[in-house]
Amino acid sequence: MLTARTRRARHAPSDDVAEPGATAPGAVEESPRLRSRRSPMLIVAGLLCAVLGALGGAFAWTQASRAQSVLVMTRDVARGEQLRSGDVGVVSISVAEGVSTLPASELDGLIGEHARVDLPAGSLPGRGSVGALPLTPGTSRVGLRLPAGRMPTSPMPAGTRISVVEVAEKSETQAAANASRSADAETPRSTDAVVVRAPVRAEDRTSWLLDVEVSADQAARLADLASRDRVAVIVRGP
Repeated sequence: MLTARTRRARHAPSDDVAEPGATAPGAVEESPRLRSRRSPMLIVAGLLCAVLGALGGAFAWTQASRAQSVLVMTRDVARGEQLRSGDVGVVSISVAEGVSTLPASELDGLIGEHARVDLPAGSLPGRGSVGALPLTPGTSRVGLRLPAGRMPTSPMPAGTRISVVEVAEKSETQAAANASRSADAETPRSTDAVVVRAPVRAEDRTSWLLDVEVSADQAARLADLASRDRVAVIVRGP
């Protein structure tokens, strides 16, 4: 009898067997997994970035499709000056409605024309900014050739108010010098004028060419004096 009980005791369930649902000694208890939530702000930000990207792409495509090849000034050209090769280039840009420009196809025909207004580098010349220089009603245009010492060395851009002074002939220089010493010496005769284009150096490199606008009734006399090298120029104040 004792042997049978002992065997049954040996086969009895052990107290160390873990019950279902119980945690074994030393084991780390796993925390329950929480379902992640997406932030509404992140969703809105993502949608906003997508919309802005689409709008930016549409704007870039629109700008590229509306781009035109137009003329642009690459150098400063003052009013009255003649345009030369290298003064004008070509640029491809999107031009707003109402902005006057010249197409790139007119580049060759523009060389040799005169600037009617000041054209700084980077500006877009329009239809009315380049062409033949207009003549003010009641005036005439006269060309002068002035040797060194007959005009100021300071810049005289188009629009400068000047006076063209009548100079005595070489044979009369000594007589004029003697007359100037007298108290009743007469003031040299002069004609008011306006510079049409800035002076340019002549081919001889010793004189300057200057176009001026004068009253029509003074043009013939001034042209005659200029042909005989009897003119000098002074700049008038405002």
